[in-house]
Amino acid sequence: MKQKIKFAFHILFHPFDGFWDMKHERKGDLYVSLGIMLMVIVSNIFSRQATAFLFNPQKYANLDVVFEINKVLILFLLFCVSNWSITTLMGGEGTFKDIVMTTGYACLPLVIIPIPVAIISNLSSYYEQVYLTTANSVATLWFFALLFAGIMTIHNYSIGKMLGTIVITLVAMAALLFICLLFFNLFSQLIGFVYSIYKEIALRT
Repeated sequence: MKQKIKFAFHILFHPFDGFWDMKHERKGDLYVSLGIMLMVIVSNIFSRQATAFLFNPQKYANLDVVFEINKVLILFLLFCVSNWSITTLMGGEGTFKDIVMTTGYACLPLVIIPIPVAIISNLSSYYEQVYLTTANSVATLWFFALLFAGIMTIHNYSIGKMLGTIVITLVAMAALLFICLLFFNLFSQLIGFVYSIYKEIALRT
C-alpha cells in the first residue's frame, strides 16, 4: 500500500511518466484512485466547514452533505462516461478503467492543498486572503494540468487532438446531463400520473 500511495505522489510531479506507467506497466491501483475521489468529497466538506468565517460567509449556513457528495460524484461520472464515449469513436487507446483511474489520480491536488488552506485560514488576517485564494487556484490548475496530461497519455493523443477531444467531451457532458434531467423529469411525471390514478381508483372503491 505504501508503494501505491507513493506512486500517486509520483504522478503529481511526473505526470507523463506516471500515467504511462499506470497504463502500460500497471502500476496504478483502481481503489487508490477511487479513494482519492472520496477524499475530494471529504476535502470539500472540510473546507466548507473549517475555513474561517472571514473568508467563508457560508460557514454557519446549513450544509447539505448529500448535495456535496452528489456534486463530486455526478461530475466524476459525467466526465468519465462522456470521455470514454467520445474517445472510443476517436481512436483512443484508454479503457474506461484507465479514464477512471486517471481522473482519480489527477484529483490529488484537490485534497493535499485545500485542507491545509482551510486550517491556515483560521490563523490568517483579511489581507492574507490573496495567498489562500492563490493556493486554492494552484490546486485547481494543477488538477486540470494532470487530467490533461493523463487523458492525452492513456489515449496516445497529440496536443491538437486532445484539445479537440476536450471540447467534444464538454459538449457530451452537457448533452448527457440534459438527457438525464429530462429522463428523471419524465419519470417523476409518470410516477405522479400512476399515483393519481391509484388515488382515483381507491376513492371510487
